Amino acid sequence: IIPPALEATKVTLLGYGALLSESSSRLTFPDLTNFRYARVKHLRRVFSHPHIFLLEEGLVSAEDTLHLASLSAEKVNEESGKHFSFVVSAFDVILNDEQRKNFIRREPEYEITSVPFYELNNKAETEGWGKELGHGVICLASKDTDLNSDLQTKINKLHLKERGGIWNWSHESGLLPADIYLRHCILAVQKGGGEAYDSFLHETYLADRKTTLDKYLEKYRDKVMNS
Repeated sequence: IIPPALEATKVTLLGYGALLSESSSRLTFPDLTNFRYARVKHLRRVFSHPHIFLLEEGLVSAEDTLHLASLSAEKVNEESGKHFSFVVSAFDVILNDEQRKNFIRREPEYEITSVPFYELNNKAETEGWGKELGHGVICLASKDTDLNSDLQTKINKLHLKERGGIWNWSHESGLLPADIYLRHCILAVQKGGGEAYDSFLHETYLADRKTTLDKYLEKYRDKVMNS
């Protein structure tokens, strides 16, 4: 089933991890155009679910470590008055049916949807926002009940069901970024530099939704970068 967000021939994709680098983005989308940076709002970037590919490949084990997490973006209830946003890459691609299917295969656990994105000239702490530039396709956190049967089988095979499945890890679970994945993201985002890198450090959260990535790296940077 093709998500409505991917039905158009030309779409804008929004990246918030390794795809914050144009060179990294071109590894997956070699014919992309108009690579730029923008901001999304009312979303939180968070390491809150296990990295399924790394688990399947035996590069990490849910039985041995809590350093398992991959990135997602999740909708935020902002009733507390705190505004959440972060910097994304935005780039345009022309999709055919095969590319749509490949996109879904690469991101099977996510909700693939479309959200507005904005100019960079305002941060979340300010009252105003930059001009809305359009809508882009983004991978959001989903629910285990919405996952396909293949992923349901993997949850059991990878010993995840009793720990929180994919999307049910609690804020108190102690789940931490998978070192090898985080290193890959850092190296990519450093290429972008500037506000994209600053946002990645200060507007990315651990599963507790309190600790920012820069605070985590104060303790674990050497371990991550040597992974």
